[in-house]
Amino acid sequence: MKRIYSILIFCFFISSAFAQKLPDVQASNVVAPSNIKIDGKATEWNDTFAAENKRTDIYYTLANDDKNLYLVLKSVSTASASKIIAGGITFNINTQGKKREKDAFSITYPLIKRVPGAGRGGQGQNQGGQNRQAGGQGGFQNRAQQTQQQRDSAALVQRKNQLATVKRIKIAGFKNIKDTLISIYNEYGIKTVGLFDAKGEFVYELAIPLSLLELSINDTKEFVYQIKVNGLSTAGFGGGNGGRTFAGNAGGNGGGNFGAPRGNVGAGFNGGGSGMDMMSPTDFWGKYSFTKK
Repeated sequence: MKRIYSILIFCFFISSAFAQKLPDVQASNVVAPSNIKIDGKATEWNDTFAAENKRTDIYYTLANDDKNLYLVLKSVSTASASKIIAGGITFNINTQGKKREKDAFSITYPLIKRVPGAGRGGQGQNQGGQNRQAGGQGGFQNRAQQTQQQRDSAALVQRKNQLATVKRIKIAGFKNIKDTLISIYNEYGIKTVGLFDAKGEFVYELAIPLSLLELSINDTKEFVYQIKVNGLSTAGFGGGNGGRTFAGNAGGNGGGNFGAPRGNVGAGFNGGGSGMDMMSPTDFWGKYSFTKK
């Protein structure tokens, strides 16, 4: 009996150890893997992360080496992935240690290019072909007739196709870069790649040269960062902040059609989450200081 009791206690402690949760905001500095490659895959990170932020529904790690600052994050939920595709992720860095977006270096990715006049009332004209294909046997199949697996599969194909159109990165605050939109193949050393993996989970990797941030590996002072999942508000749905509309127009005050009626904004993305969730940015702030190998 004592033996059984001891085994049960041992199993309890083991399960408790495995059940320890990641912090909501990264609490330590991390040396980037020596074999790091910005390819939208978390393999060199062993698919492990330093924090799990509940507010934005993402896992992430901030890391550095002697030359670059890195961000890798993963979204495992359909609602979160839909929101990222809708308005991108903005990564702000305030080297003065203040929680202010105004004075920050800012990078937003992905910037999804929308087809002009994407239709109202459901999936949108640019998505109709994919839905018809999902119906099987060459005919249109109503979403209500599809299985959840079929809907998820169609949504994943749609998101992958949307990511394939991304050619630009939105930036701000970099003194030596006059443009606010730069190519993903830019000469400044800013690298961003986002991909959906085999599980349908979104993985995003970003590298920023320390020189562009006017920082050095020898700097010991903490800087402040913000990760913001924008949603529809910065995609032109009354956001008024220079975001792009879902009709593919650049500008701040536009409306645009989102492939869904006003009362069901999320439906245009085959994703979960309420319309209000999709429209409202979610973000958090953290602090980071460099570490050396």
